[in-house]
Amino acid sequence: MGPEPRPVTSIGGSLPYADGAEAELLALFRSVDDRRVGSDELAAAIRDWPTAYHLAPERAVLLAPLAISPDDRVLDVGAGSGVNTRICADLGAAVTAVEASAARAELIAHRCAGLGGVEVLCGPLEGLGADRREAFDVVLLVGVLEYAGTSPGGGDGPYALLEQVVDALAPGGVVVLAIENRLGLKYLLGFPEDHLGLPWAGLEGYRDGEPTTWSRRELAQMLADAGLAAQKWLYPFPDYKLPAAVLAEEIYHQPGGVDMVDQLVGHPASSEYSRPVLVADDRAAHIGLLEAGLGPDVANSFLVVAGRHPDAVAERVDPAVLAWRVAPDRRRRWSQQAAVVNSNQGLTMRRRLTADDRAGDFEGWLGQVEVGEEPYVVGRNLEQCLLERARQGDGDGIAGLLRAWRAELAAHETPVGSVSAPHPYLPADAARVLPPEWLDVGPDNFVVTADGLVFVDREWVAAGGVDARLAVVRGLWKAASAMLRARCHLPWPVTWSNDRLVAHLGSLVGEDIEGELMEQWRQAEEDLIRRVYRQPAVRLAELHDAGNRSRMDLLGSPLAPYRRMEHLVHRQQELIAELTGPRQMSADLEQAQARLARAEAELGQQRAELAAAQARLARVAWRERIHNKIGGLIRRS
Repeated sequence: MGPEPRPVTSIGGSLPYADGAEAELLALFRSVDDRRVGSDELAAAIRDWPTAYHLAPERAVLLAPLAISPDDRVLDVGAGSGVNTRICADLGAAVTAVEASAARAELIAHRCAGLGGVEVLCGPLEGLGADRREAFDVVLLVGVLEYAGTSPGGGDGPYALLEQVVDALAPGGVVVLAIENRLGLKYLLGFPEDHLGLPWAGLEGYRDGEPTTWSRRELAQMLADAGLAAQKWLYPFPDYKLPAAVLAEEIYHQPGGVDMVDQLVGHPASSEYSRPVLVADDRAAHIGLLEAGLGPDVANSFLVVAGRHPDAVAERVDPAVLAWRVAPDRRRRWSQQAAVVNSNQGLTMRRRLTADDRAGDFEGWLGQVEVGEEPYVVGRNLEQCLLERARQGDGDGIAGLLRAWRAELAAHETPVGSVSAPHPYLPADAARVLPPEWLDVGPDNFVVTADGLVFVDREWVAAGGVDARLAVVRGLWKAASAMLRARCHLPWPVTWSNDRLVAHLGSLVGEDIEGELMEQWRQAEEDLIRRVYRQPAVRLAELHDAGNRSRMDLLGSPLAPYRRMEHLVHRQQELIAELTGPRQMSADLEQAQARLARAEAELGQQRAELAAAQARLARVAWRERIHNKIGGLIRRS
C-alpha cells in the first residue's frame, strides 16, 4: 500500500476550474510508485496537451534558476496539480499549496503523498488568514495572474491578487511569477493565443473578463506598483509551461549573444500542441529581432523573481549563470541539465546528470558521461552557418561547409580490421571508426573558430566507437532536417525527399549514401531512440515519415511561411523546365506532321497532274500512231 495522501483543508468556497484531465490524473497518482516531477511512470501517461502540462519532466526546468533550501517556507498560489509544490518539497522546503479547485487540490494531496512538509489548502487566497501575513520566503505565482480578472480566477483583478501575494511575503522574500508575453514572438507569428485559442487576440487587446497577459514594460510597472520594485527577469523557451531553456537577461548583452541565444533556443516556438499559420521562419525571425535588440521584449514568456529589496532577489538567482537548458523528452535515466556560466575564467558550460538513482554510465552499448564544467566555445556552430547559406540558396556554400565538417571527421577516423563487439552504430562490417564519444557529431555540435572546427557536447558514448559512415549519415540527416524545417530556399528540386536530399549532400562530401546504408542507419537510430526517449513511438514515426517528406509536402502544411510561396514559384519553374523539352518536341512533331501532310497533298496533286498528263500523252500517242499508220500506207501505195 502506498503512502497516505496529504490532508486537504478548506479555506473557503472552491472555484469550478478544470481542463478535463483531473479524473485521469487522480487515477494515475493513485497507481504509480514514483510521483516526482520527471518520473518515467508519469511521463509515460502523456497523450495530449493537458496531460503534458501536468506530467512532463520539462516542468521542472522553470524553477531551475531558483535557489530553494530546506529552510524556506514556500507558498504555491494556484498550485494546479501540484507540480511546483512537489519540486519545492523534494528540495526540502515547507510548502503550502493553495488551490481553489477541489478536484485539483485532491491531485496535489496525492502527488505529494507521504511528504510531511506539504500543506494543501482548498479555496481562494484571501482565505489564508491574518496569521499567515508575511509568513513566506517564496511565493510562486505560476500561470495564475492572467486569470485574476476572470470568474474562475476569482474576478478581483491582477492588482488585488498582487496585493494579497505581497501581504503574505516575508520582508526578505521574493515572488516568482511566470506568465505569457502579450507581445511574444509566437503570437507575432500567428500562433493562437494560449487562453483564447485565436491568433493575434492579445495584440488586439483583451475584453473584460477574459484571461489577460501583459507586455514586459506593463508587467514590470504592475509589479513595481505592488511594491516589488527589485526584479530579476528571465525568459523561458519555448514558453514557461514546458521550457527546454531559461535565459537570463544578461545573455542578450554578451558579445556574440545573438548566436548564443539562437544556439540555446533553436526554434523559439513549438507547434507540438498547436497548429499556427506562420508568417515567417520563426528561427530566422527571432534572429532578426535579437539583432535589433528586441529579444527580451518579444520572448514568449516571462519568469520574474521580484521582491522589495535587490539583495533578496540576488540571493535567489545566481547572477553568474546566463542560461539553463535541458534536452527534452528523455527518460529520467538520461536526463541532464546544463548551465552557461560567466565565471572569472570566462564562459563555461556546467553540466550535471539529474537522475540520482541511475545504475552505471552504460545501458547496453550506449553510455553517458557527466562532463562537469568545461570552457564554453564562443562562435557560430556549423548548423547556423549552413542555415545562413541555405536561406540564401547558396549550394556551393553549403557544399563547402559540409566538406570542412567531413574532413574534421576524417581526421579522427581510424581503420579497423574487425569489430569484436558490434552494435547498431558499430556493425561488424565497419571499416573506419570514430572515437566512442563521437556519436553525436552533427553540424550543430561543431563550433566554427579561427583555429577551425571544434567538437563540443561529448555527452554520449558508444561502446567500441562509431562507424564513420553511419555518423556521416546521421549528421547529414540532422542538417537536412534543419534546412527543411526552416523552409529554406535550397538550390535543389523542392520535390526531393529528405532521404534523397541526404543522399545528395552525401555526394557533395564524397559519400555514396545508397538505400542499403540509409536503411542501416535508420535501424541504428531506431535503437538509439528506444533507449533514450520516454515516448519513442512518436519519434520513430517522425523518423520514418520524414524520410519521404519534401519541401513541397511542407508547403501544404499550415506551418508554411507566407514568404516561402517562392517555393511554389520555384516548383512551377521546374515543371516548366521539365515540360518545355517534351512540349517543344511535340510542337516540332506537329510542324513536321503538318509539313508532311502538305507534302503528301502536294504529292497527291502532282500525281493527279502526272496522271492527267499521261492520259493526254496517251491520247496524243494514239493519234500519232494512227497518223503514222496512214502515212505508211500512203507511202506503200
